[in-house]
Amino acid sequence: MENNMSANAETQTPQQPVKKSGKRKRLLLLLTLLFIIIAVAIGIYWFLVLRHFEETDDAYVAGNQIQIMSQVSGSVTKVWADNTDFVKEGDVLLRGLSFFYKSGFLLVTLDPTDARQAFEKAKTALASSVRQTHQLMINSKQLQANIEVQKIALAKAQSDYNRRVPLGNANLIGREELQHARDAVTSAQAQLDVAIQQYNANQAMILGTKLEDQPAVQQAATEVRNAWLALERTRIVSPMTGYVSRRAVQPGAQISPTTPLMAVVPATNMWVECQL
Repeated sequence: MENNMSANAETQTPQQPVKKSGKRKRLLLLLTLLFIIIAVAIGIYWFLVLRHFEETDDAYVAGNQIQIMSQVSGSVTKVWADNTDFVKEGDVLLRGLSFFYKSGFLLVTLDPTDARQAFEKAKTALASSVRQTHQLMINSKQLQANIEVQKIALAKAQSDYNRRVPLGNANLIGREELQHARDAVTSAQAQLDVAIQQYNANQAMILGTKLEDQPAVQQAATEVRNAWLALERTRIVSPMTGYVSRRAVQPGAQISPTTPLMAVVPATNMWVECQL
C-alpha cells in the first residue's frame, strides 16, 4: 500500500511545472498581442493625425497688418488700446488729439470742447454768409426797379426838353429855361447810367445763380464740413476687427500724419509662421 502511494506521488509531481509553463506562455502571448494592437493603433493614429502636425519652439502667429496713423498733427491725450488687445471695427483707439487745424478762417485746437466750439462758429459763419448773399439777391431786385424809375425820369426830362425846343426857336421862352431842360436830360441820363452800373456790380457778385450755389455760401459750407471733420478726427478708430500690435504711441506724445501709432492685425486672416 505504501509502495503504491509513493509511486503515485512520483508520477504526479512532474505535472505541476507543466501547468505553470502553459499559463506563462499564454500570458506572454496575450501581452505580445496587446503590444501589437497598441503599436498598430499608434501607427494608425500617426498616419491619420500626427503626421499632419509639426512641433517647433520657433513659431508665431502672423497676419496682414494695418498701420494706424493720425490724419493730423497733434498731442495725444489718451490711448485706449494696447498690444494684443482685441478691438472691433469702429472701436476708439486714441482720443482727444489736441492740435492746430488750419481752415480758411480759423485755427482750431482740437480737444473736443474747442473743436465743438469751432464747429458752432463755422455754422454761424455759414448762416451769416447765407443772409448776406440773400440780401445781395434782394438788392438786385431793388436795383433793377431803380433802373426802371430812372428810365421813366429820363423819358420825362427828354419829353420836357423836346417841348421846349420849338418854343426856344420861336423865342417864346428864354435860353436859360431851354438850357435847364437840356441839363435835366443830361442829369437823368447820368442817373440811369449809375443805376445800371450798380445793378451790374451787384449781379457780378451773385452771378445770377441760386442761393445754395453762391460761392460765398459754398465756401462757408466747406468750412462747416472742415470743422466737423476736425472734431471727428480727435478720435482715431479701428478700421476693422482684429488684434492690436506694435503700439508706439504714449499719452502726451506729439504726432504727425506720417507717424505710425500702432497696427491692427485682422482676426479673419491670420496664419502661423515657423521654422522646422
